Amino acid sequence: MEATKDLSVELTTMGAGKHHIGDFLPPQELEKFMEKYTAAKEGRSADITDYKENKLTETNLGFKMLQKMGWSEGEGLGTSREGVINPINHGAVNNSAAGLGNEKPDNVSAGDDEFDCYRKRMMLAYRFRPNPLNNPRRAYY
Repeated sequence: MEATKDLSVELTTMGAGKHHIGDFLPPQELEKFMEKYTAAKEGRSADITDYKENKLTETNLGFKMLQKMGWSEGEGLGTSREGVINPINHGAVNNSAAGLGNEKPDNVSAGDDEFDCYRKRMMLAYRFRPNPLNNPRRAYY
């Protein structure tokens, strides 16, 4: 409950003097959304993993062990070097109990026009709006 209160206070102070719902969208979330949008327009899959920021270096023990076994960076795992190249993103697990076929309304598709992109971005920003009364919320979108 304290963590929720602290987050509420932080979001409220962040939103002081702002009047548009899009102003509440954090820059990291906006970058992820825009990457999804440009990837959908270009017909490729979005690269929203945190691999680039948390890339293993030669100081990591696991990295050293793989190198001793003959692996080099950019190769796949396994004897035929056709395995996983990039590590699995820890945020890839879907823990929602929404059910099969339920899609979040802020997911961008290739057929979206400018207005659809704007609408979905505002729906995403709605999650980060301030909550000055510290009322519990459910995930609306």
